[in-house]
Amino acid sequence: MPLLPFSHIIRHPTKDIVVLSFGEHLQAVDTKNGVILASTIGLEEREANGLEVQSLTNTPDEAQNNKARVQVMAFSPDGAFLATAADDKIMKIWDTESWKVLGTRTLVRRSNALHFNNSGSHVITADKFGDIYNMVRDIPDVVAPVKSAETTEDAEGDEDEGEQPILGHVSMATDLVLTPDNKYVITSDRDEHIRVSQYPKGHNIETYCLGHTSFVTTIRILPGTTHKYLISGAGDATIRAWEYMQGREVQTFNIREALGMPPAEADAEDDVTVFSFAVCPTKSHIAAVIEKESRLLILQWNEAEAKLELFKILELEGQPLSAEYDRSGNLWTSVVPSEEEGKSTPLISVYDASNYAIQEDLAKYVNTIGSRTVETLPELIFTEELRKHTTDWRELKKAREEKEAARLAGDPDAPLSKKRRKNKNSRKIPEQSSTAASSADPSADASPDAAME
Repeated sequence: MPLLPFSHIIRHPTKDIVVLSFGEHLQAVDTKNGVILASTIGLEEREANGLEVQSLTNTPDEAQNNKARVQVMAFSPDGAFLATAADDKIMKIWDTESWKVLGTRTLVRRSNALHFNNSGSHVITADKFGDIYNMVRDIPDVVAPVKSAETTEDAEGDEDEGEQPILGHVSMATDLVLTPDNKYVITSDRDEHIRVSQYPKGHNIETYCLGHTSFVTTIRILPGTTHKYLISGAGDATIRAWEYMQGREVQTFNIREALGMPPAEADAEDDVTVFSFAVCPTKSHIAAVIEKESRLLILQWNEAEAKLELFKILELEGQPLSAEYDRSGNLWTSVVPSEEEGKSTPLISVYDASNYAIQEDLAKYVNTIGSRTVETLPELIFTEELRKHTTDWRELKKAREEKEAARLAGDPDAPLSKKRRKNKNSRKIPEQSSTAASSADPSADASPDAAME
């Protein structure tokens, strides 16, 4: 049976630790020696395969109650807290010393992104209906009333309610970042928009960064001394750099050209998609994870020239799911394991900070005893619902499942399902001019058709 891969990796901001998520479980790993420091599964009962059994500061208990796949994670700036949100819409706040759950909160909808404010007192979350909430960290077990983002203009004193909507998009929100000065929240959505809003008064919009021609998947503040540049990835085979306070695009990096791919066909519904970014804390490197592509792009950011340059193409042993730099600059990557009989794919690989050479010792514990077996691998890539197909993404998923079921039943040539229907989400919002963008808010009316829970 295959091992469950690690879908997310996140770096501790002040300690030599990375946290890995796999299914509903978490593990904290020491990045200096690869030892598993804490886990929500009992590793002592697993076959150690010659490795010394480790004592853990955290083992399963009733308080963890981990039942749903972890969707997103975020550390507080001081590293004292870890926030996780799962498919069951439960957000948990973890103490990173004891690795115990301090409290839980039931979110209104499933979260696509989490971020702490600079003091760590609030958690900002972006959900599938396009709403951005500012939540008090220390209030557990609160189900917030559904309020529209427009009501927040007169709601400066509503923070005691625990969960305050601060802005909204007309389609699914896909990612968010907070600027280092804690003054602005930058959000992206399924309709190609990147919005810069004041924080926490998100109804005050500063500008838009418009240029992507497909859904935006991920955004990050670029490293450097000014922190005035943003990097974005999308489903249009491009990575773009922005001077975000001006809403000005400074560069378009073509992924197809970098990987030696031919141009996309004119009538193609899909294109190369950026899945996530990892930003190195020791040098100006950015690792770009490309969906269903076994090569990782290592980019170098030249702040003086405001330019992204290709530094290296890293060949992985499988399709990547996540990448993260540790505090020393080593790159940790996770991949989808091979399902071929007799072929073993390391779930985690670590690459040296200086020349990206493989560091096998750092991943040996995780690869040997760190995961658990499953009968079949679950769905690991979740960008289909972002694509504006003429065929609904649910039908595409169903067709793949029918094809796989037929293959397992001995019919490898079974046709795909031909049921098709017009996707209500396939509309396209016209691009706005910079003047119109500054005066009009395309998020004024929340659309219930924009996403499905």
